[in-house]
Amino acid sequence: MTEGIAERSSLALTPEQVEFFKENGFVGPFDLYSEDEAPLLWNQAMIEMVTSENKPHDSTIINYDRHLDCNTLSDHISRPEIVHKLRSLIGDDILCWKTNIFKKAPGEAGTGWHQVETFVVGETTTSATPSLTYTEESSHLTQELTVWTAFSPASREHGCLRYIPGSHKRWYYDESRPLTRNVESKSHDFFGYDYSELKLDDDWDPNQEEIVDMEMKPGQFVIFLAKCIHGSLPNVSDTTRLGFASRYVAPSVKVYENVDRLSEFGDEISLDYHGCVLVSGEDRYGYNRLHDKNLNGHPFRKVGTDEQ
Repeated sequence: MTEGIAERSSLALTPEQVEFFKENGFVGPFDLYSEDEAPLLWNQAMIEMVTSENKPHDSTIINYDRHLDCNTLSDHISRPEIVHKLRSLIGDDILCWKTNIFKKAPGEAGTGWHQVETFVVGETTTSATPSLTYTEESSHLTQELTVWTAFSPASREHGCLRYIPGSHKRWYYDESRPLTRNVESKSHDFFGYDYSELKLDDDWDPNQEEIVDMEMKPGQFVIFLAKCIHGSLPNVSDTTRLGFASRYVAPSVKVYENVDRLSEFGDEISLDYHGCVLVSGEDRYGYNRLHDKNLNGHPFRKVGTDEQ
């Protein structure tokens, strides 16, 4: 299966890269935009965020899903350089279900280690509802992937991503437990949450494990499983680190099945706007609402199987 996909496109992962991902839970970085092009594209996206006539929501704190109203980001999520690599891991049928902007200002702390699969994160005192519901077993390596693209330098100094290789093979955290938000506490380093509250073994110290610092140039991206434990270093540089995460699932996964609002980071938004984007293949399930155009009418691109 993997070799057949690799033969169809020079943009696909090599068998060696697929094996690396299988063993470690991440693979990359890969080139997408030039170092000069990446910041220009981000500047264009920022203009579109301000001038958009149909924003998905009004929150500036919950900065999700701006691919649904910014043309530059709408085009980004289905770049062939990304989609062909995703196919090597998740299969030909792929939905983009969510995007996040990760902006780390100079002096900002690192993001604590975390591990998720159904994306149960937020302010709640009871058992939270998962964002993703997996309805069947898959013959592919995974049903969920994240692509994190650097639009500015993402070195150790700037607060690059970090991974614990192989940590996707078992659970170290219980994402179903409720989290409490406290921005005053220095231990709360996951956007106001202390993810260490979810550790299954209080004595386990992730900082004693093997750690890979994923340094990236502007325009590069990395692919990883959310279940692979990841975090980031603090930004000790004098410039802001800009990252954009696009998240993908197989169409058999139900997105926000029992969720109509998100309450996170001290703010709340309605999900009335939400819909997934089919970036490759077909949706034979019909579980999720699909957008074929963004909220301002810009058409989404679906990458053909043999497209270079």
